[in-house]
Amino acid sequence: MSDLQCAARFVLLTDPGATAQLGHERVAAVYDARPGGHDETSVELLGLAVQVVAPLTLRGVLDRSPQALGALGDLADLHRGETVVVLSGGSAGGRVDVSLDGDGVVVRQVSPEGGT
Repeated sequence: MSDLQCAARFVLLTDPGATAQLGHERVAAVYDARPGGHDETSVELLGLAVQVVAPLTLRGVLDRSPQALGALGDLADLHRGETVVVLSGGSAGGRVDVSLDGDGVVVRQVSPEGGT
């Protein structure tokens, strides 16, 4: 099976510092989708340049809003078979993992916002 048939895996985080826990992962790209843009601390993460994209929130993804899933779908087209970090809007400590391919989307809340 080619990578074009594989799901893109997204790790959505609200805190750029949380990327440290992903050091063992093979991350292909890092995007900043936090409302209000990025700050200088996130110019590079995990050794990768951070690319700014349209705003996205964890709540939007958890609620499966068409806008949020559409934005991830666009990124998935670029990253089939790869793991991608997306810095997203929301309260500190939140993490949501998303797997997205032509067959559908799987959304899993790993850590609720606020880290509790």
